[in-house]
Amino acid sequence: MSKKEKPSPLKKLLKAWTAATSEERQAFLDFVSAESRARGQSVQRVEPAEHHLPDDAAALIANGRYLLPSTIERIETVMRARRLTPSGVMAELGFSSRDASLTRALAMKAALRLSVIAALADWLAAHEPGA
Repeated sequence: MSKKEKPSPLKKLLKAWTAATSEERQAFLDFVSAESRARGQSVQRVEPAEHHLPDDAAALIANGRYLLPSTIERIETVMRARRLTPSGVMAELGFSSRDASLTRALAMKAALRLSVIAALADWLAAHEPGA
C-alpha cells in the first residue's frame, strides 16, 4: 500500500481559510499587507469573499471530519426543500437509514466518516438549487 500524499501548504492554507471567520480572514490579510510593506513589496488588496477562492477551496464541505457551518446550512436547506430527514439523506447516500452519524453531525457538530463526507459532497452538488 502506497503512502498517502500529504497536502501541500497551499491546500492547508485554503482549508484553514474556509474554516476561518471573517474577522480572522481580515486579520490575516492585514498581517500579510503589513509584512509586505515592511519588505518594501506592494500588495494588491483583495476583499475576502467566497468567490475569490479557487474551485478546490469552494468545493470543501468539511474541515477534516467535521462539516463546515456553511455546509450544515446547505444540507438543511436541501433537506427542508425536499422534506427529508437525516436518516433519509443517509439512505439516499447508500448508507443505513438507521445510521445516526449525520444527525449528530448536523445537531452537535460531531465527526463523520470520510466516506459519508465524500458522498455528501456529491449529493449536495446534485440536489442544491442551481445545480
